[in-house]
Amino acid sequence: MFINKTEEQLKELGVYHTHKEISHQPALWGETYQYIQREKDRIQAFFHAITAKYESVKVILTGAGTSAFVGDTVEPYLTKVCENKAFTILSIPTTNIVSNPRYYLEENMPTIMVSFARSGNSPESVAAVELGEQIVKDFYSIHITCNPDGFLAKKPDTRNRTLLLVMPEGSNDESFAMTSSFTCMMLSVLLIFQMDRLNTLEDNVNWIMDTGNNVFEHSLPTLKELSSIPFTSLIYLGSGTLLGLSHEASLKMLELTDGNVFTYFESPLGFRHGPKTLLNDKNLTVVFISSNPYTQKYDLDILKELYAEKNRCGLNVMAISNQYINDAEENSDYYLSIKTELDIPASLDDVWLSFPYIIYAQILAVYKSLNLKITPDNPVPNGSVNRVVQGVTIYPFE
Repeated sequence: MFINKTEEQLKELGVYHTHKEISHQPALWGETYQYIQREKDRIQAFFHAITAKYESVKVILTGAGTSAFVGDTVEPYLTKVCENKAFTILSIPTTNIVSNPRYYLEENMPTIMVSFARSGNSPESVAAVELGEQIVKDFYSIHITCNPDGFLAKKPDTRNRTLLLVMPEGSNDESFAMTSSFTCMMLSVLLIFQMDRLNTLEDNVNWIMDTGNNVFEHSLPTLKELSSIPFTSLIYLGSGTLLGLSHEASLKMLELTDGNVFTYFESPLGFRHGPKTLLNDKNLTVVFISSNPYTQKYDLDILKELYAEKNRCGLNVMAISNQYINDAEENSDYYLSIKTELDIPASLDDVWLSFPYIIYAQILAVYKSLNLKITPDNPVPNGSVNRVVQGVTIYPFE
């Protein structure tokens, strides 16, 4: 819990659902792991039937909005861990597939489309699967959804080519912005593509659960103070898998403040190539620092550069890292490092940092939303943007 209010007070503030859904994520990660363990035989049989038949398979990770950023975050990592398998892994939003299917769907290329969907009812999510079935001769689907009653969960599997994975009940967020749905779907896809070492990944899951809980225990005063700064723009910077996470983090602030805070994301190296002109005295820039010693050098370089420019543009700089880094603390206005009593698993990659890192961003977005007198559960009361997107016309493809 990160807001010290009664249930009734949370409802009056319009933050009850968002608060609950952010707070229970570590527990849901444990439930997600146990669910994948229970479904192990079914998942392995699905993949074996495909790899035994084809030498090469395209895997499309897809969704819209936050669901698309699940794919963006995990794609670099899954590409690395699946390098000796038949899979070519690509993250492609449904919004791109639906408008330009021939760019992404090949008739004679065996394809697995992994659809991430909180509701399973978004027009583009449904249409992307239908286009895959229409265009690709050997087409398979994995539906990772949080809603057992959505279209993707209920869609008949007439060809026995679909793997349905329904996330734990609490992941079907009722609030406007996706939080627990994002992290549960992200965890599930990391696990299903590593079924051969699922048991060893339990250490990673225990670590993210512990670090996630520690965010709530140790970081709230800093995040509250940060939200009170009158920044009107926010930039997240991250490398590799943390670039995709930066996109999701920036969207959370944009959504929960109803666009009152302009947001942007980029890689630390890419930021110098033009986007750095965004910096001013109303800006907050957050650097997600990699745990990889090589990548970390570039993250610390941009952090030092930004902090040195405070006198020129007056920005505020924040750094978030896994283990404590003296250079990070000395070159930032605000610094948070993950606290845990568990040993860091040997197989821990930056993609696993995404779980505690995104909680920092989610909490900051909620605090800022409340600071601006906005209701996080429904930050866009005029209906111009909806929880499940509306107003999309899907045209027949021939």
